[in-house]
Amino acid sequence: MRQEQSQGKRARSGQPSGTLFVVGVPIGHPDDLTIRALATFRKVGLVATKCPRATQALLAHHGIHTTIITYDRVNAAEKVPILLSRLKQGTHIALVSDCGMPAVYDPGRLLIKAASMSHVPLEVIPGTSAIVTAAAVAGLDGNAFLFEGRWSGGRRELTRRLRSLESESRTIILFPPAQALRHILTLLSSILGNRRVVLAADLTRKTQQIVHGRVLEVLRNYPFQGASMQVTLVVEGRRNAGKKARGVT
Repeated sequence: MRQEQSQGKRARSGQPSGTLFVVGVPIGHPDDLTIRALATFRKVGLVATKCPRATQALLAHHGIHTTIITYDRVNAAEKVPILLSRLKQGTHIALVSDCGMPAVYDPGRLLIKAASMSHVPLEVIPGTSAIVTAAAVAGLDGNAFLFEGRWSGGRRELTRRLRSLESESRTIILFPPAQALRHILTLLSSILGNRRVVLAADLTRKTQQIVHGRVLEVLRNYPFQGASMQVTLVVEGRRNAGKKARGVT
């Protein structure tokens, strides 16, 4: 088994440590779970997850039953020492996000860092990601892109972030809240210009929607319904050194 630690290294307690498995899970369709991830879930003693209900449904879909514990932004500082103690006692733990890869807009990095510093074995089981899935379906330049995380806040904060991207030539990918999507696109149009965008909502789910177009076109035609949608927005980078995109194909 390949592990991110020196060969033969043990936890500081002197007894064999459990392994922390950082497991990528589907971003929507449950059958996107990999064979390695399935095997991992079947052998761990504990699954730490940001959304126990979603993880329980995923595991039940595959006939897997194991202990699940909540690990999210609110309780991460409290849960890290508890989970680290279980690892040092020999329990194998799977760390998952509610969808995609742990540590990508997710508090998983805190547990991963603590385990690494304590010489606990780490193993990554790659999975799907809304970021690369949206980049693949966008049809924009994927040679280099900038992931801007989740966007929230008032008009002033959103304006500041958009202005900081005016000269960015790479494709920009961000997670806008569904309820603020129209507002963000309106600001984007006024600050960055009428750029090409791809709106990817509920990727891989039955409710999936992929919308291609320039910002003003999307604002005119998209219904902007469904506050519970998971949205990934892909924005064309700046194409010309001195000009914003102005609707020229």
